[in-house]
Amino acid sequence: MGIDRAIVIVKMRKAFRSGVSASRFISSMKSEGLSYRRQAMLSDWRTVNELEKKEGTMRYVRKDYRPTTSAYAKVEWKMSKEYMYKVKVFSRLSPDKPITERFVNIMSDQPLTPHQVENEVSESWGKWETYGGETLVRQEVWTAVQRVIP
Repeated sequence: MGIDRAIVIVKMRKAFRSGVSASRFISSMKSEGLSYRRQAMLSDWRTVNELEKKEGTMRYVRKDYRPTTSAYAKVEWKMSKEYMYKVKVFSRLSPDKPITERFVNIMSDQPLTPHQVENEVSESWGKWETYGGETLVRQEVWTAVQRVIP
């Protein structure tokens, strides 16, 4: 069920963005042979819906303020810690190379301000950076996720 569920969640994001209803999506996954318990599929649908609605909201939180509970996307998935922050990182390999962007995740057991999240990225960058001299140019805290127990 693990691989099927991961595949369904990826397809769920695309379906949600294109406006497909939950029941239509579930029936289409059944016809493809990628279904699992309906209750779990609906839970995943709500979680993906929450993530899509809260995508990018942390950009608007002041750096020295903790986000309100409404800024967090609530998920029921298993995570190693209660909070996860998705950070858009801009970096470059050398001064003559273009800036590349990617996302990194910061896990925490307590809510953090955007400034604290950026500090975590800066401190951990040397440990993560495996691309031979990649320099951190800029970062932007993108999304905040909180694990909730159903």
